[in-house]
Amino acid sequence: MIRRRVLVSGFSLALAAAPAVADAAQKGDLLQTDNLGMNVYSHDFTSDTTKTVGDAQKLSEFVGMHYYVADSIRVGMNLQFTEQLASAPAGGKSRFQTFALLPQVGWNFFDPFFAALIFTLAPRTGGESKLDLGFQLLLGASLAISDRVRANVALEVPWNFYIHQTLGLTPLAGLSIRL
Repeated sequence: MIRRRVLVSGFSLALAAAPAVADAAQKGDLLQTDNLGMNVYSHDFTSDTTKTVGDAQKLSEFVGMHYYVADSIRVGMNLQFTEQLASAPAGGKSRFQTFALLPQVGWNFFDPFFAALIFTLAPRTGGESKLDLGFQLLLGASLAISDRVRANVALEVPWNFYIHQTLGLTPLAGLSIRL
């Protein structure tokens, strides 16, 4: 446990101390993003139930394209694909749990930190063809690997409201590539 805290603290310090990229996000830049995440906590206010990563492990992949409309301000779209790895989905439902379109507005407010407001349009949820809607707040940091590639870590707080009122917590990690 202590070793993990030391590693997380060291990584956080490295991100905070990372030098700014000489050609940081500028108007007209196009960015490809590829991230993985897993919802570690969610509370359903409608049914008053809580689920953690111990109940089901659902791995989400987020792939997207973003365009900087101004220095440090981007608009973009991610696609979300979520598969339930364990335990087996109840009721014979598919392991392919979620497909969602995630239009968003992001802001690189202080290098290396960024934030985004994301709208969730999910035509597939819970392993079925059921529409769900929501919003997500995201806060993250990125570390330059090269002049075009950055490693990202972020924390996402998804709030879905169409089927049930749910609030969750999803850590993310991935890469962003300036095209």
